[in-house]
Amino acid sequence: MSSERASTIANSVETFVREQVVPFESDPRWGDHGPADELVQELRGLAREAGVLTPHILEDGSHLTHTETAKVLRATGLSPLGTLACNVMAPDEGNMYLLSQVGDAQIKERFLAPLVSGEARSAFFMTEPASEGGAGSDPSMMQTTCRLDGNHWVVNGRKAFITGAEGAKVGIVMARSIDPSSEGGACMFLVDLPDPAIQIDRVLDTIDNSMPGGHAVITINDLRIPVDQMLGEAGEGFKYAQVRLAPARLTHCSRWLGLAIRAQEIATDYACRRQAFGKPLVDHEGVGFMLAQNKIDLQACELMIDWCAGVLDTGDLGTTESSMAKTFVAETLFQIADRCVQCMGGTGVTGDSIVELLFREVRAFRIYDGPTEVHKWSLAKKIKREWRDANS
Repeated sequence: MSSERASTIANSVETFVREQVVPFESDPRWGDHGPADELVQELRGLAREAGVLTPHILEDGSHLTHTETAKVLRATGLSPLGTLACNVMAPDEGNMYLLSQVGDAQIKERFLAPLVSGEARSAFFMTEPASEGGAGSDPSMMQTTCRLDGNHWVVNGRKAFITGAEGAKVGIVMARSIDPSSEGGACMFLVDLPDPAIQIDRVLDTIDNSMPGGHAVITINDLRIPVDQMLGEAGEGFKYAQVRLAPARLTHCSRWLGLAIRAQEIATDYACRRQAFGKPLVDHEGVGFMLAQNKIDLQACELMIDWCAGVLDTGDLGTTESSMAKTFVAETLFQIADRCVQCMGGTGVTGDSIVELLFREVRAFRIYDGPTEVHKWSLAKKIKREWRDANS
């Protein structure tokens, strides 16, 4: 059960998003590759004034529980700009969590503090171009390498779908070690951006456009990183990725659930006002039943998120639970978005409301943070393993 403090924070966030952020949804500074940093900083200034900037991290640096965070992030998600304004967007929110859990005092002061204050954005450099056989859903295929050279690590490789790389000031770079001391293991490094050794080849044109900087293809050429900018220990990068993985999957779910709730509100208002064949659309079962199913599914998504958050709050990594939650929520929110579009007819496929945007964003979410099929494959392997253990 979410605490009273989480409810208080979430209520303040919801009021802020509905009253101050929603009017910016038609701002021309929101382009094909996401909102411009000028717009993001303006919104964060408003959030600062309202006392809802980075609301999931308390003044003493501690985080709300995962269950509390889910409630707060749901409120930020009522607008796609709400997560940006409140500084809880991906990948920054997940990166902040990772650095708070693994980073030493120096890394926290230099790289984490600017993220928490909302002064900087970050990027997580892990995924690689599929056309070159690089790592995607299978991180063991990572081709980007790092080797120790005196008091620096030298990184070379290619990355793809790097969210927010354009305009980011903080980077977390993941590479496979070819150094004898940690050969074959993954390493994570913190870097200041921009860096001339990290070249943005192009920003991809994708179906979604809610994240500043879009999703970039990157070339890393002889990037030299001081040894004290390694996150944790050499060769332990995959372990640290697991620390970030489950919470980040879940916060994605919470944010998009917030936007789906708003889309349902918009579709409901449309169906109750729009007349057709002598009565409001909502009175036609074909429309009313879709909205009814959406209401059921929204509640199911909320329960799934809270269940997984409760597991994480026990200290468990929650790998299986977050995989289940991500799969269910992503697929269900897509169905909800599709019904909202259908209920609104031609209006639903225009940019006149965020309903069409939700449809595009959630379609991408079925792939981001692991495609549905990969999660189901992983769960099927676990089912088989459990059966074998029970019958051995």
